Amino acid sequence: MKLKKLLFYSITVFGLLFILNSCGDESANPAPEIDLISESGSITTDISMDGDTTFKIVFSVRDDSKKIKKVEVTSTVDGRVTLQLDTTINETYTKIKLNRRTLARKASEKWTITASDDAGISSSKSITITTTTDKAGAPLTSYDKDALGAPLRVWNFLGSKAGAFDLLDGAPKVSGDNNADKDLQDSVTVSELAAWPHRWTSKNATMFKKVTSYTYETISNTGQLDAAWDASGTAVKWMVVNTGDLIIAKLRGTDTKVLIKVTDVVVTPGTGENNDYVQFNFKKKI
Repeated sequence: MKLKKLLFYSITVFGLLFILNSCGDESANPAPEIDLISESGSITTDISMDGDTTFKIVFSVRDDSKKIKKVEVTSTVDGRVTLQLDTTINETYTKIKLNRRTLARKASEKWTITASDDAGISSSKSITITTTTDKAGAPLTSYDKDALGAPLRVWNFLGSKAGAFDLLDGAPKVSGDNNADKDLQDSVTVSELAAWPHRWTSKNATMFKKVTSYTYETISNTGQLDAAWDASGTAVKWMVVNTGDLIIAKLRGTDTKVLIKVTDVVVTPGTGENNDYVQFNFKKKI
């Protein structure tokens, strides 16, 4: 009888240990493994390079216990974080190649790869690219007043004030002016008066890009302005603008570019006075 009890207790303890160990194994979910791959000159470690130079990052992500859900790549310079890649994946393995350009000025830019699995476990790996040269070009001159000496503003276009702006002459434009001179125009519609959308368009061939990897202060010449344009994604005809936005306008189908910093967006209450406006500064070659 004692032997039966001993066997029973032994089997019970063994079973509990097995269950506990099994639970521990199932809950152990190692983080995704990120590997930087050396392939056709791709970079795998911290490196110094000339400014405005092409580079390539190749990496793989593996997670044998769970499926990879999300891969994100960011670059950080001067405390500003720019999203360079954001992709959703439903595999246990993926390989990604990124082709980019270094900043067109002396700086230290940290590139971080973050991978997350479908259990919410994530891991990261970073490399730092230090640029050692500034791209040359003609100097840019900064403006914060229009040709009449007033702050640079594009007003709600359905009001009586200037709802457009000529970036070549630095002059505000009203509805009756020639559309060929309206590089910036507020594009509110009558149905949007109750919720003014502070959206810019152009009435000529001017196109826009929002810039994230540079600041207004660090773009000081035409070479750096060209590099920032090239690094800033797809050009668009219109965009919603907000305080702090940095925008490049490529004027009228030419290669002339103007750098714009949105300094304020003022939305006034009510629907009848139309005193809403976007205030900005801009830089261009004289």
